[in-house]
Parts: sequence; C-alpha cells; structure tokens
Amino acid sequence: MSDKVRLLLVDDSALVRDLLFRSISAFDSSIEVVGVAVNGRDGLEKLAALKPDVVVTDMDMPVMNGLEFIRQAMMQRPLPIIVLSSWTQNDKSITLQALETGAVDYISKPSALNPQGFDETLRQLVMKIKSAARITSAIPRKTSTAQPFTNASAPSVPTPKSVAGQSQGMPAVPRTVTAAPFQTPNYEERIGQMILGVGEIGVSNESGKRIKTFALGSCVALNLFSETLEMVGMAHIALATSTTSPEKARLLPGYFADTAVPALISQLRGIGYRKPTSQLVAKIAGGAQTSADANNYFKIGEKNIAAVKALLSSLGITLLAEDIGESLSRTVCIQVGSKAVQLSSPERVPWVI
Repeated sequence: MSDKVRLLLVDDSALVRDLLFRSISAFDSSIEVVGVAVNGRDGLEKLAALKPDVVVTDMDMPVMNGLEFIRQAMMQRPLPIIVLSSWTQNDKSITLQALETGAVDYISKPSALNPQGFDETLRQLVMKIKSAARITSAIPRKTSTAQPFTNASAPSVPTPKSVAGQSQGMPAVPRTVTAAPFQTPNYEERIGQMILGVGEIGVSNESGKRIKTFALGSCVALNLFSETLEMVGMAHIALATSTTSPEKARLLPGYFADTAVPALISQLRGIGYRKPTSQLVAKIAGGAQTSADANNYFKIGEKNIAAVKALLSSLGITLLAEDIGESLSRTVCIQVGSKAVQLSSPERVPWVI
C-alpha cells in the first residue's frame, strides 16, 4: 500500500459522491479518493481497474445494491469495505447482513446531509477509513469462483414505506450470503447476534446469544453479567451526562452514562434478573482518544469512563476488568454463558478481557 490510502466511493447519489470526493481528501490529505462508482456493478469494474485500499459504499442502489456488491467484491478482491447508508439506522438486519457478507464497519448518513451532520459524519468516516486501511495488507488475495453478475442475481433493496408516520424498514434479504473467505468467525458462527448501534442497549437470557457493537471510539461499551451468567447485557454509551439533552435521554437512554446504567439494569430485570443489583458484575471497553476530539480537548472518552465507573461504584457493582483509552477503534462482543468480553481492532489481533 502506498503512503496514501486509496479510496473508492460507491454511491448512486451524485450529491453524496461530489460531497465526499471533495471533502475527504481536503479533511485528511493522507486519503486519496481514486475513483467513484454509481452502483455496485460499476464498483466491481472500478475495483479491478483502480485497486483501492478501502471502499465506502451505499446500500440502496440500482442495477446492483450494496449487499450484492460486497458479496462479489469479497470473492473478486477482498478488501476493507465500509457501509455508509441510512439503512444502518433504518434496518439493523441489513447492517448485520452487510457485516456478515464482508463489510468491516458501518456509519449512518446524516439526515438530509445537513452541514452540522455532514461535518460530524466526515470526521467519523475519515477515522474509520484510516483504521480499515491498516488491515488491507493482511487480507489474502484468493482466486474468485464467483459467477458473472446478472441483474437477476442481485437481491432487491426496496424503498421504506411510511406507516402511521413511522419508517418501516426493508424486509430482510434471505440469509444465503457467503462470508468473506478471510473472516473469522465464519457465517454459521456469526448468526444469532444482536448488533447495537450508538446509544442502544441489548440484553439476553438466550443460551449462546451474542451481543455485539462495532467500532467504539470515545464511546464506552458497558457489559453486565449476572452471577450465574444466565443473562448478559450491553450498553453502547456515547456521552457522560444527559443534562444537555434530556429529551434524547428519554428516547435513547443508552446514549448517556447516567441514564444507560439504570436502563440496562432495568432491562435485565425485565428478562428475569431478581437478585440485588450489587450481585451483578461489570467489564468495560472503549473510551479512546479519537481524531474527532482534537488534542483530546473535550476528553470525551475519559469523561465517559469516569462517569460509568462512578455509577457502578455507587450501585455496588464490581468492575472485574477494563480495556480503555489509547486510540483504538474497538469492536466488542459478549455471549450468554460466558464472562469473557471479546475485543477486536484493525490495529491488533483479537483479545479477551
């Protein structure tokens, strides 16, 4: 790989392509946008011609959608692919399928690409691109046995329909996708997971069920375990205190540490936890210093860690282990029946706390 990260953009929106093409390299000169593609089929052709290090792709595109593009790219020329799509919020099943098919990360498009939302998305996207680029050299180049593309081969990605003023997510594409050959665990091992976005909470008492969240930066994953491990829970916490946005805390309590901790405990009780709160145990991960927090001025990661620890201590919950700080982008996974917290990052081999 050259000194610059070679990036390919795949999106059917001319506005999005133009914004990203002009903005990414201007924001970080270590990234070079070497090409753009208008749909998945065009993207496959550009992959062969341009040989990028990282791809950023939309999901809802004509001719060939994002899922089919990722699937064929993984067979043609495996490389890190980041999903940039509104579907990451509208339908988590599509995001999970993209990750199962071979994508390494995802990020949601800002609503209507408003200036403030776009600036924040750009900062996060640049960080994810640079993290993804670190694994390019580790991906083996295997001979493809993929069948040639035909229009009929691409699963459709329908437009969401409005129902009583709410967005209805697309129906799940049948789970017949093939995992990328270099990925572990394989597809069979990855199904049955609960994927959490920023500010979301997940709990389970289903034996073997996994709860997972991707690409933690300054956010903190709080993981709680019952004494007998028959139930586990995770919260993806973005900020320390809800005082600046009580309405958001009401709608998404997992977003703030001061509301996430009691909400996570409440959800565990909702699935059957009956013992004292003090008998729960915790492990935390994340709280990194990211490029979005210039010179660590706001110390978002540090504040998140401190807030979570203070709340656990006040509730008498023992913190068994932590993996915090540094500048790592962490993916975190826990499983019912185990107290292990599985961690991975583009910068390191997987590890456990």
